[in-house]
Amino acid sequence: CLYSFSGGCIASLPSVNIRPCIINCNPPEIRGAALTTANLIINLARGAGPSCLTSMISIWGVSRVDGFNILVTVFWTITAIQLALLSKTLPVDQDRMEKELASYAISAITNIGNDYCSLSHDDCNTVQNELFSRSDIGSYCGDTTVDGDISLFSIENQSLSFDATAAKQSLRFMSGALREIRGGLLSN
Repeated sequence: CLYSFSGGCIASLPSVNIRPCIINCNPPEIRGAALTTANLIINLARGAGPSCLTSMISIWGVSRVDGFNILVTVFWTITAIQLALLSKTLPVDQDRMEKELASYAISAITNIGNDYCSLSHDDCNTVQNELFSRSDIGSYCGDTTVDGDISLFSIENQSLSFDATAAKQSLRFMSGALREIRGGLLSN
């Protein structure tokens, strides 16, 4: 009973942490498309599992219990391999995204001007040059918060609903992800 309880607790951890991983590795402009793609895959899997079970029962004549045991073992093995690949690529992807977002913030602060940042243009260039060696950018700029009228990124510029452009972004994201997974598998 203790093994079942602890197994159930551990089994729920990866699914909870995948969404933050997706958010941390994608730029703000495509996070919605990436999360939509993840939800589409989750919903597809909800239908694929029972279809596989029904096919296995009808083709090989296994019992329902044995079919569930086989499917759980196969799908959890696939998930474990994907999580192992994720543990290898996630830190690199997160660092790259943090650098890109920091660079974007520095360039946006430089473009806003000295009303919102205590740095001159040359000082902001110095910050940008030292960006990858220092993580305390806030100590350079003091208060870099922006009032309610002006923001670094306006959500109103983005589409409010899932349209054809978002669908194309989701498909491009999936295509790139599958290419990356294939490349990771071939390199191992």
